[in-house]
Amino acid sequence: MSGIYGCVSQNAIDKELYKGLSRWNDSYGDCDKQEYFDEKLFLGIKPEALKNCEDKERLFTTDENRSVFDALIYSDTEKGMSDERFLFDRICQKGINALENINGDYSGALWDNSRKELTLFRDHLGVRPLFYYFDGNRVIFSTDIRGILSVGDVDAEVNEDWLFAYLYMGKSQIGNRTEYENINCVPFGGWITFNFCEDKVIAKEGHYYIPGQKKYRMKNRDAYAKELRRLVEDAIKIRANATNCKIGAELSGGLDSGVIDLVLAKMDKECLYYSWSPDESNLAMAENDERLVVKDICEKAGITCNYGGLSVSLDTPLMNESFPLDKGSYKELPTIISFAFPQYINTPSIFETASFMKNHGVKFVFTGHGGDEGVSHRSNPYELYYNHEYYRYLRLMFSRTCFSKHRIAKTIKLIYENQKLANKKLKAPYFAEHTASDVFTPEFKKRFEKKKIKPLTFAYDPIEYVKESGSRNRLDVLAFFSACTGTRYLIPYLDYRVLDFALGIPRYLYHDCFINRFIFREAFKDLMPKSLYSLKTKEDFSYSNLPKVSREEYEKNRVSDESINRRKKYLGYLDREYWQKYLNFEILEDWVYGRNKVEDDSRLDRAILTCLQVEHVVKRSREVNNERKTKE
Repeated sequence: MSGIYGCVSQNAIDKELYKGLSRWNDSYGDCDKQEYFDEKLFLGIKPEALKNCEDKERLFTTDENRSVFDALIYSDTEKGMSDERFLFDRICQKGINALENINGDYSGALWDNSRKELTLFRDHLGVRPLFYYFDGNRVIFSTDIRGILSVGDVDAEVNEDWLFAYLYMGKSQIGNRTEYENINCVPFGGWITFNFCEDKVIAKEGHYYIPGQKKYRMKNRDAYAKELRRLVEDAIKIRANATNCKIGAELSGGLDSGVIDLVLAKMDKECLYYSWSPDESNLAMAENDERLVVKDICEKAGITCNYGGLSVSLDTPLMNESFPLDKGSYKELPTIISFAFPQYINTPSIFETASFMKNHGVKFVFTGHGGDEGVSHRSNPYELYYNHEYYRYLRLMFSRTCFSKHRIAKTIKLIYENQKLANKKLKAPYFAEHTASDVFTPEFKKRFEKKKIKPLTFAYDPIEYVKESGSRNRLDVLAFFSACTGTRYLIPYLDYRVLDFALGIPRYLYHDCFINRFIFREAFKDLMPKSLYSLKTKEDFSYSNLPKVSREEYEKNRVSDESINRRKKYLGYLDREYWQKYLNFEILEDWVYGRNKVEDDSRLDRAILTCLQVEHVVKRSREVNNERKTKE
């Protein structure tokens, strides 16, 4: 993935101030960086070479326009032309809405010199990250959020809405906002322009694509299944054939990744398959073990799966190579803090897969991410009622009471229980298990509890869920580890054509009696082994066989001198003066000495680590500039 970055300002730009902006994007791409600089404009790109093309230029400058793009296009492009050049020409010729029909993963920045206007944009579903900072006078943008945070005079005040949502509800993303009040994401499927003509910079935001706007009606279920399969297979094929680079794929034992693997195998394309579950020789099979499904997929497709280890360490030579920061006094802190990882890093298994692929020469890694959010939607029956498909809702409930006595009465009871569940859980605010609202000061908690909290619409309104950036956390992680390892994740279920179709068909197609995700299962039924077709939920059941620490042993360790000293150090790294208006330090002191309930440990650990990350990403990012000055 290429790293793009830059700054446009009303005042003269001191390039020295933006050394870190350039440095943090150095980990992206594999070609020499290209930069453009004048008095009030700074643009840069660390490009990645993915296709053979005659055009090696990635930073484009004409009399009217200056631009940098990160792009991998899957739709047709002109022979010999780079994907970045293709995007540049299309936008210059037809405007930003030309992106509507360009299928690919991309983000970009375009400076219109005649209009004095900067336009930032992203692909249809935000596969490529792009962050920006706007203080009324200048705009700083970067593929890597640490590039923006490294600029010494950037206001990195914590976003209180995010802090409350994350610790109170466990909600990692709130739309296009980040954990920092003044740093946001460019909207997916959209753009934001900043006009510098007047004394005051004017920002304007818009979309060239909004998911779920189309409705599809076909003659029968078979027609829906056939079209869904055609679109999914095409999304996989155009990505697999995008370049000649070696490809790999996750093989988790789940429905979404399983279908991708089966389609790739049918293409007879060389592919390396990987499961982060451990090999059976390292960990015995458990009940409902996901590796049983993996074996069935491999047997059905005639492929071989490579298995992972029992633990994942982020502190590897690969990380030291990507982020050569002097750990110094940070060496006793977790890797995510010592390496200044952004807050959204929470999926080590993705790093494990990417590292394995990197070590085996794989450039592109297929993932099933985004499937169950729309295409293979894990729906609750309430969705039919919510979308006014009342007849189908009644019919579904009636089918679930077959062979029962007093069938009508039982159907009514089933409807009542489903409506009760919807009102109590589905339409109510969602609270994850790791929430730690008790760490807040009473004043802060009281102020934010009055706000209206949106429910998690995943199970009954996938359109709204996608619009609210439900996929963003995983996409940010995938993009980040792509940079860390030099691999690139491919996400066919977030092909906008596939998602639009899946969101636009009648909702009853996702249910058949007791079978959820029905239309997706039917579309690929002949490819799937029976164990995959009938799979209800995908969990890493294999890890249930790992040895468990007894409660007595755990309680003894948590109050040991070593544990207390470690927690003291963690708490000591927090800027108490800054966090005291948010965090109840009496609760945190109890955590240090193990005076809290044992079952609260994981929640409190997570809360402390989250706050440490948010604070120290800024500190560590800015140390890059200091290191540069010292060396120079």
